Amino acid sequence: MAKQINKSVDRKNGHSAKPPVTLLGKELRKLREEYIASGGKLLNRRELEREVAERRGLR
Repeated sequence: MAKQINKSVDRKNGHSAKPPVTLLGKELRKLREEYIASGGKLLNRRELEREVAERRGLR
């Protein structure tokens, strides 16, 4: 008999690839999509670090 594979769950080392999404996570994703749809630009890591430094008064 062939081994049955459940493709809906992708597991590695006993952990699912994507953790379940919480209500907070859903709300944050919704806000992100709204921001992008309104023409907002997401920052890369370097831009984010620069923005944080400026707001903290380090630059």
